[in-house]
Amino acid sequence: MNPSPLQLERHFFTKVHVDAYPDGDANVKGQLQTQVDLARAESDPKRYQLTLHLKLVPEGDKKPRYTAEINVVGVVRVAEGWPEPSVQQLVQVNGPALLYGAAREMLCNLTARGPWPMVCLHSVTFVQPNVPASDPTPAEPAGTSGR
Repeated sequence: MNPSPLQLERHFFTKVHVDAYPDGDANVKGQLQTQVDLARAESDPKRYQLTLHLKLVPEGDKKPRYTAEINVVGVVRVAEGWPEPSVQQLVQVNGPALLYGAAREMLCNLTARGPWPMVCLHSVTFVQPNVPASDPTPAEPAGTSGR
């Protein structure tokens, strides 16, 4: 087994909000919305900061058992020697996947202690077929200045 060329240096949650509805309809499924923000560190082109925004919202007009909003920030580093043409794809696909696992676990933990059965988000992919990787705007990752 080889270590991943993308290492998660740290992650933290900036928003965790779950609403449980006692009168929620068991037949109403939640719809997952995602957004990823990405920035490359100015001082170190191998470091990136990603923010994954997740929202679990109702499909249609009926009330689900749970709605949620979770934002998680991660700082990742690309291994030295990783081929430069593949760096953006690695960060844009694997970075959000690392954060998604943390957000999924947080939602499982919170809803397991709620009035309804636990919510475990389904598996997703952040691969965008036939979409070229974009170079993020350089910025300093949160809490990492002076490193």
